[in-house]
Amino acid sequence: MKKALVVLAIVIAAVFSWFAYLSLDADQRDQSAAEVPLITVMEILHASDLQEGVKQAVKNENAEGVDSWMEQAREVGQAANLSSEDMDYLRSDTAKDYVIFNAKRQLYNEAFEARYYALEDVEPLKAQYPEAKDLFPRTDALIEKRDAIIQQIAVAISGSEQPDEEALKEARKQWLAQASK
Repeated sequence: MKKALVVLAIVIAAVFSWFAYLSLDADQRDQSAAEVPLITVMEILHASDLQEGVKQAVKNENAEGVDSWMEQAREVGQAANLSSEDMDYLRSDTAKDYVIFNAKRQLYNEAFEARYYALEDVEPLKAQYPEAKDLFPRTDALIEKRDAIIQQIAVAISGSEQPDEEALKEARKQWLAQASK
C-alpha cells in the first residue's frame, strides 16, 4: 500500500510539474509575441496613403511635404513598437530616398500611360525620371505594340499592306477616340 501511495504521489507531482512547465512556457511565448511589432518598416513605407502623399509632394517639388510624410511614418513606427534599428532606418536619409525613388517611378508610370494613349513622345519622361530606367525596355515594347496596332488599323482602312499617310492619320484618330473612352 505504501508503494502505491509513493507511486501515486510521484505521478501527481509529475503531472503538476508538467502543467507548471506548460504555464511558464505559455507566459514566455506571450511575452515574446508582445515584442513582435504589429507592422514592419517596409509595410509602413509601402502604405498607400504614404506613397500617394510622397508622390504628390515629389510632383509638386515640396520637400517639406516629403518630410511631413516621413514624420508620420516615424509616428506609426513608434506606435507599432518598432525596434530601435527600424526607427533609426525610418529617420535615415536612405528611407527618405527610398520613398522618393518609388514616388518618381510611380510618376513615370502615370505620365507614360497618359502619353501612351495620347500618342505623345515618351523620351522626355525618360530624361525626367531616370529612376525608372529598368522600366524603359518594357515601355518601349508597349509603344512598339501600340504602333503595330495602329499600323494594322491603317492597313484595314486602306486595304493595302503599305497604307498611305491618310490611312495612318485615320488610324491614329481611331486610336485616340478609343483611348478617350
